[in-house]
Amino acid sequence: MIRMILGVSEIFDSAHFLPNHPKCGRIHGHTRLKSRWRELRNGMMIDFGDLKAMLKDIVAKFDHRLINELIENPTCENICSAIFNEIKDRLKDLKVVRVRVYENLDKWAEIRV
Repeated sequence: MIRMILGVSEIFDSAHFLPNHPKCGRIHGHTRLKSRWRELRNGMMIDFGDLKAMLKDIVAKFDHRLINELIENPTCENICSAIFNEIKDRLKDLKVVRVRVYENLDKWAEIRV
């Protein structure tokens, strides 16, 4: 069986702080790259334009925000989990196989199913 993976990415800028963390306890910012991947069963599973529009809508909640207003402990892992859950809730008929959120170019959190 052939397995096809589709993906789209979106970049957003945000600020956060990690309560009681010695270095990251101060408000600081990141440019984060968020990627989402889908598994193809047969034929065209979703239009890329629709996929990208949905991702932009989700990411817009985080863009140029203090993420602590949205997530109590906004670690990269918790942000990734929040985005994964929203994507999964919106696309119930498709299987989300991976979500990755970058803190920097060389650091990220990823959920794989």
